[in-house]
Amino acid sequence: MKYVGLKGFSKYGDEKALTVEEINRLAENEEVFVALNRVREADEIERIARNLKASGVIVNEVAAIEKLKDKKVIASVGLNFLNSLDLELLKELGAYAVVIPPEINEDVEELKGCGVKIEAFKRAYVEMFYKGKCLLSAYFSGVSAKRDGVCKKECCRKWKVVFDEKEFETSFPPKLVEYDVNADILKFEGRQFSKIGVMVCGADDERS
Repeated sequence: MKYVGLKGFSKYGDEKALTVEEINRLAENEEVFVALNRVREADEIERIARNLKASGVIVNEVAAIEKLKDKKVIASVGLNFLNSLDLELLKELGAYAVVIPPEINEDVEELKGCGVKIEAFKRAYVEMFYKGKCLLSAYFSGVSAKRDGVCKKECCRKWKVVFDEKEFETSFPPKLVEYDVNADILKFEGRQFSKIGVMVCGADDERS
C-alpha cells in the first residue's frame, strides 16, 4: 500500500504533496491512502474526499470519520488516541484503522482487540513529545504543522536547559528509529522527504 498527501490538506505541506488528478491516476493501479491530516472542518474534508478515487484517507478530524463511511478512514496519529477506550470510540464512528504513536508500541497486542486495525510505526522520527503532540512550532513561530502543514523545527534550535541546578544548551532534533513491532499495518515514515510513503500489512493481517 502507498500513502500520499493532497495539496492544501497534507500535514507536511505542498512541496511533497500531489493534486487530486495525480492521486486518481496513481489509484487506478494501486491501493492508495491519502493524507488529509491538516486540521480542517469535517464538511470540507468530506467534500474533497468525494473527489478522490483512493481506497481510503488519513484524517486528523474526528467528525470526518463518520461522514466518510464509503471509504476506509485511518485516524491520524495527530488525534492522539492512546488507549482501548479511545479505539472503541473510533470503531463506533466507523474508523478502519488507527495510527498509534511509537511510544505505545508495547501495547499493540492489547489494542488489537478493540475492533479497528492498528497501524504502528515500523520506522519513525521520534520527537521530544509523543508523536503527533508537538506544538512548539505553533507556539514559538505562529505556524502550525497541523493547521498550516508547516513545521519550523523549533526542537532543532539551541535551548537553554536547567537541570540539577546546572544550566547548559542543547537541542532535541527528531531521531530516526526502527521498531520491532507487529501491528495490522506497519508504517514507514518518510513522506516529508518523498511524495509517496509506504505501508505494509503486518504478519497477522488477513491480507498478508
